[in-house]
Amino acid sequence: MSVLLVEDDETAAQTARELLEELGCRVDIASNGEEAVTRCRETAYSLILMDWQMPVMDGLEATARIRGMQGGRRIPIVATTTRVDRNECLAAGMSDLMPKPFTLENLKVVITKWIYREENL
Repeated sequence: MSVLLVEDDETAAQTARELLEELGCRVDIASNGEEAVTRCRETAYSLILMDWQMPVMDGLEATARIRGMQGGRRIPIVATTTRVDRNECLAAGMSDLMPKPFTLENLKVVITKWIYREENL
């Protein structure tokens, strides 16, 4: 399972990376939306965890650009934030919302819902 974690807070990114690796994921980190778009051009990810508010390019714009270049492939993009509601995320093209802070339990839920489900379809 390859996960792109898009997070501008270094401490939160490191915490999430450690938890995701504990769950068996290979993790790449982008510190803003622009880096996320570039990484998605280079690598096919199983899941993207996208912070909503970041410098350079926010999660909303990054999601729109990633969706525009997928060529029909609908990679799960899960918003990670404390401020946005699920309907707002879905309207922006994201697949779901995972509240912060990152915990092993909420990451397990997201992986079970979006990665394992997709592999078994």
